[in-house]
Amino acid sequence: MGWNVDVEFRPSPLDGTGTFARTDIRAGTKVWTFDSTMKVHGLADLAALPPKTLEFALHGGYLHYPSGKFVWYDDGMDLVNHAPAGVANIGITEWTPLEEDNCTALRDIAAGEELTEDYAFWSVLSLDPEHWLPKLYRDFCPDHYAFLQSLSRQRKVA
Repeated sequence: MGWNVDVEFRPSPLDGTGTFARTDIRAGTKVWTFDSTMKVHGLADLAALPPKTLEFALHGGYLHYPSGKFVWYDDGMDLVNHAPAGVANIGITEWTPLEEDNCTALRDIAAGEELTEDYAFWSVLSLDPEHWLPKLYRDFCPDHYAFLQSLSRQRKVA
């Protein structure tokens, strides 16, 4: 699994199930890293997934921009809830090669605190609307796509 820190999954006051630190996490710690359990797809492989699997992948995965590959997993990273920039406590601080991809603690995180990430950094909405990925979101994960669009609108207002 990609977790480098001890986490637990439980009901979240933010939304559904969240991811919580079991121990203190120091700023700069790589809390999650890409590993061999991750699933990596281009358009053809991703679109060939059964509809429910594709919906799951889209809801929790992301496009690794440098490689152009879509990455998804079933290690619970999909349970990290959103928080806006400045509030989120973990995130991707820069794009690295896929094999080095990671999510880092942006500040010290106390044991028991929910881990949150600003989804806007990697959001599909930064892509050209004609890119293959937004169409898959619209067709197979429309609720999550609408949520991502609301984040984009909120950023424009702020």
